[in-house]
Amino acid sequence: MMSTVLFISITLIIFIADTVNAGNFGIGVHSGFGVIKYREESSALGSKFKADSSQNVVISGISGQYSFQNLKNFYANITTDWIYGLNGPERWKDGSKHIQTTDMEVFGQFYDFRLGYKNNLTGITRSENDIYYSLYLSGGWDSLLFKRNKFIWRGTSIAERNTERIAFWRTGMGAGTGYKMGKWALDGRLAYAYYPDIRIDNSSLPQFTFYTWGNVWDIGFGITREITNSINFYFGGSYSLFEIRESRLLQKDSVQAVYPGSRIELIAGMLNLTFVF
Repeated sequence: MMSTVLFISITLIIFIADTVNAGNFGIGVHSGFGVIKYREESSALGSKFKADSSQNVVISGISGQYSFQNLKNFYANITTDWIYGLNGPERWKDGSKHIQTTDMEVFGQFYDFRLGYKNNLTGITRSENDIYYSLYLSGGWDSLLFKRNKFIWRGTSIAERNTERIAFWRTGMGAGTGYKMGKWALDGRLAYAYYPDIRIDNSSLPQFTFYTWGNVWDIGFGITREITNSINFYFGGSYSLFEIRESRLLQKDSVQAVYPGSRIELIAGMLNLTFVF
């Protein structure tokens, strides 16, 4: 799935860049560094189990945006992100008692297609183009892959490896605004997405596939600098909060299983270069 979506995204960006008129298309490349915090808990099986983990992550991605010629101020955008976890411990508790520790590594991929409207607010300040804004609707596909090893269960080392994949279909909306001061600008954004169909597969429980739903909030704030007429530089901070609801309790033969409700926070500093053609 990853290779298919990645191929389609890059192909669309290249195709649009090759067919639009100058000034109507921009490509952005971005990278960042931050931390991802993962927490989950459930009491569906009787005891109240809790887990938490934190690890540093490296972020990279590309984006492409096309402004329509015949529909003034409307645009289409494709944004991709990949996050690479640098490994960190995951700790499980049964109530207040520590029962398990694992090493965990996370990999995430996010693909978002947006249709939006952008404009400037005129007559508000001394300059007609000081304040700008954008609104958009979005849809796409996301995925998180957790790899676990080095299990220590109640003080005993267990030779086991585990992978857990969470796949999301998303639909959402967002808004951005900024204040331009010559070649500099203050820039902010707020977005929300709803995950109506989340699928979770865990290699330790191959007989089960869990389904649930969730949402994500995303905010960002930074500074933009116009380097040339066709190159912009951005530096800022980003915060994303994913909330995944607990799945229905499943049972097969004598085995019961549930996907615990989870909360994932991604906090990062971001750099972006945009090239306008």
